[in-house]
Amino acid sequence: MGSTTMRQYMKYMMALLLSVAMVACHTDVGESVSIDSDTKPALVLNVAGGELGVATRADDMADTETEYAITHLDIMIFEDGATDDAKQLFYYERATAAGPNGQVRLGVDISAIQIGAKYWVYVVANSTHSADTFANIGNVEALFDMEQEDYSLHLTGVGLQRAPSHFLMDGVAYMGTTEPAAADAIIIAERKITDTVELNVKLRRAAAKVVVKLVSAQNMTFAEDIAGSTPGYYLINTPYATRVMDDGIVRQSERLETTAETLSEYYKWLRDAEGNITGVEVTLYVYSHTWNTGNSFEYGTNLIVDIPAYYTTEVAGVESTKSHPNNYYQVPLTKEFKFERNHYYHVTANVNAPGAEEFTEPVEVDDLKYDVLPWTEQTIDVGGEIGPTYLKVNLDELNIYNTNIDTTSLLFSSSSAVTIEVQDCYYIDKFGTKQTISADAYNISGSTESGALSGNITVESDIPTNNTIRYFTLVITNETGDQEVVYVAQYPLVYVVNILGLYSYRDDFYTGSNAPTTIYNAGSAITQVSLGAWDNATGTWSYNYNASSPFWRSKVVRSTYPSTDSRDSYRGRSNIDYYAWEEDRWNNVDLSYSNAQDPGNARMYHVRITASSADYNLGVPRMTTDPYVDFEFTDPGADNADLVSPSFMIASRLGFVTSTNYRSANTDVKRISLARDHCAYYVEVADDGTIYDDWRLPTASELRIIIELQGTSSESADAIDYLLNADYYLAASGRVFNSKNDGDVTESEADSSSWAIRCIRDAY
Repeated sequence: MGSTTMRQYMKYMMALLLSVAMVACHTDVGESVSIDSDTKPALVLNVAGGELGVATRADDMADTETEYAITHLDIMIFEDGATDDAKQLFYYERATAAGPNGQVRLGVDISAIQIGAKYWVYVVANSTHSADTFANIGNVEALFDMEQEDYSLHLTGVGLQRAPSHFLMDGVAYMGTTEPAAADAIIIAERKITDTVELNVKLRRAAAKVVVKLVSAQNMTFAEDIAGSTPGYYLINTPYATRVMDDGIVRQSERLETTAETLSEYYKWLRDAEGNITGVEVTLYVYSHTWNTGNSFEYGTNLIVDIPAYYTTEVAGVESTKSHPNNYYQVPLTKEFKFERNHYYHVTANVNAPGAEEFTEPVEVDDLKYDVLPWTEQTIDVGGEIGPTYLKVNLDELNIYNTNIDTTSLLFSSSSAVTIEVQDCYYIDKFGTKQTISADAYNISGSTESGALSGNITVESDIPTNNTIRYFTLVITNETGDQEVVYVAQYPLVYVVNILGLYSYRDDFYTGSNAPTTIYNAGSAITQVSLGAWDNATGTWSYNYNASSPFWRSKVVRSTYPSTDSRDSYRGRSNIDYYAWEEDRWNNVDLSYSNAQDPGNARMYHVRITASSADYNLGVPRMTTDPYVDFEFTDPGADNADLVSPSFMIASRLGFVTSTNYRSANTDVKRISLARDHCAYYVEVADDGTIYDDWRLPTASELRIIIELQGTSSESADAIDYLLNADYYLAASGRVFNSKNDGDVTESEADSSSWAIRCIRDAY
C-alpha cells in the first residue's frame, strides 16, 4: 500500500445514514407495504453503514458499488432477559423502502413499550432468509445461532447470477449519538413516551474484503494480449457460510469451497502514467474464518491467479524474451491465519519470476506485505493519488528481556511517515506503588528510518538496575492522524513483583471434622501453636494448639497505610494484628485482636530469575518425602542447596517465625523438622482472595538471593523491602547466616541461637 500505482477508492461508511422505512410487522411478515408519512409518535431507526439501492459511483469503481447497498432490513425487538434464550421476540418487521426524512419508522405501538424496561433491537441487512424465518426466531439465542450460506461470495456485486448481489450486514441499535463500546439494551424514559423516539444502528458487513496487488518486477512484464492466454483467478478453501449476527468469535469454518476460475474481466490491470501494465489487483470477499499453521493445507485460504507475462533473460550479453500465456501463481492468504468480519486485508508482493504453466502446481509468491484495518471507507486525495489512509503495528504489547535495544520485534506499515512519542514511564515499587520516571534519564526511545512507510521500530531503554519491571508506552502517529499504541514492559535479568497479603493461618488448626480456623471461620477456634514433645525415633515434633508460649500465631492485616503517608516508616506498610476467636460470658464466639506489628510489611514478593550465575544454578529444587510425615518437603541434599527456583514467592510477615519461643529446638535436625512442618502447614491469603498453601523451606542459595536483593535496615531497595533481619535463617540444608542482619554483626559475632523461618513457594 502507498505506492504511486495504488488507487483504492473508499468512502467513509460510518457517516452515512440509510434511508429506509417500515413496511411490515410481525403480524403480516409476508407483505412489503411502504408508509409514505406518519406524524404520530413512533419509534424511528437511523441506520449508518449502508445506503438503500446503488448510489452513483465513478465508472472505474462500479465493481464495489454494492459494498454499502441495502435491499431490505430485518428489524427485531426483544424483551430483556437474564440470558439470550430468555430474551423473547417482542416485535418484528421487514423494511424495503425509504420513508420521510430517510428514516425507518417502525410500526410498533410505542405506548406498548414499557417505561423504563429494557429492550434489545437487532438489525440484519440483505439476508437471504425469508421474513417468516425472522418472525419465528423466538429468542436472541436462536438469532445468534442462525447461519447463512453464500456460494461464490468472492464475486459479490459483479452481477453474476451465481454470486451474491449484496452483502450481509448486522448491527445492534442504541440511543444517543455515540455507539457504546459494547452492545446494550435500550431504555425509553417516561418523558419520551409521547414523543417520537430515535434509535441509531451502525451496520457492519459479515464479510471481509481482501485486495491482492501483484506488481511485476525486474524482467517480468505482465500482458493482456498474449495469444492463447485466458487470465483469471480462483480461491482454495474459502468459507461460504457465516453467522447472521456477529458474536465476536472467529471460528474455523468447516464449510469451504474451491471456486471456479474467474476470467480477468473481474480483476483490474494496474497501469503507469503511460498506460503500461505494471501489475494486477484482485478484489475478493471472504467470510470469517480462522486456522493455524498446523492445518493450513486443509483449511488455509489461497488465491490462485493466472497472469500472462513476458520474461526477459540475458545470456552472454544477449537478451531473450519468452511469453508465458499460462502463468499461475499461488498467493497464501495466511499471514494472520484468520479473516475477521468487516475487516480490510491488503496484500502486496513483487513478482520477479515466471509462474507455473499448469494451475495444479502454481508458483508460490513470497515476501508478501500484509496490512489489516477495519473496513471503514474514506475518500482521500493526496498529490493526485486516491487511496486508504492506514497505520498498522504488528504488536499491541512488547516485552523486552535483559537487553537495552530491540530492533526486530516491532513492525509497522503506514500510508505516511510516522513519529514516535514515549509516554507514561514508570515502575512498580516494593509496596505496589507506581513510581513515575523520566524517559530521558534512562534513554528510552522509539525510532524508525526517517520518512519510512514500513519497516522496523527500534526500541531502546537502559536495562533496569533496580530489579523491577520498567513500563512505558510508545505512541506511533502518522501524518494523517492515525495512531497506534504499544505498551512496553522491560525485564532485567532478575526482577521482583509483589502482592499484598490479607490474613494467615495453618491448615492443621482444627480438631475433628472442623475446617481449619481462619479469620472468617471460627471452626475449632485454633489460632496459635507451640512445641510439644520431640520424638527422637521418628525425628518429628508433636504440637500443642492454643497453649502458652506459642511460636506462631495467625495474623490479619487490619489496615494498610497509603503510599502518600508523611511518615517514611509507615508508607505502604500495614497494621498487622493477631486474631483469635474467644467465647464471652454469654457463650458467643467473637473475633478479638491484639497488636502484632504496626507498621509491618504484609507483602509477598515474587522473584523471577532468567539465567544462572557463578553463585547458584537455576532449577526447581527437588522435593522429598519422609515415612513419618504426610507431605513433601525440600530435599536437604548439598546439590539441592545450590539450586534456585527460576520463579518463587516469599511469604510475608504474616508467616514469619522467630526462635524466641522454641529454644528447645536446639539442634539443626530439630530446627529443620519444625521449619519444614511450619511451611507445609502454612497458608497465606492475598488481598485479592488468592489462597497460597503450597509453601516449602527455601534452599540455602534461595535465602542468599533474598538477602542479596533486599535492602538493609537503613537503606531501602526499590523492588524488595528489608525482609530478613534475624542473624540466621533456616534453609532445608541448615542455617544460613544473614549478612544484612538487624544488628549488622559478622557471622562470628552473631547469636547462633537466634534464627528465624521464612517460607517460599515455587510460582509458575
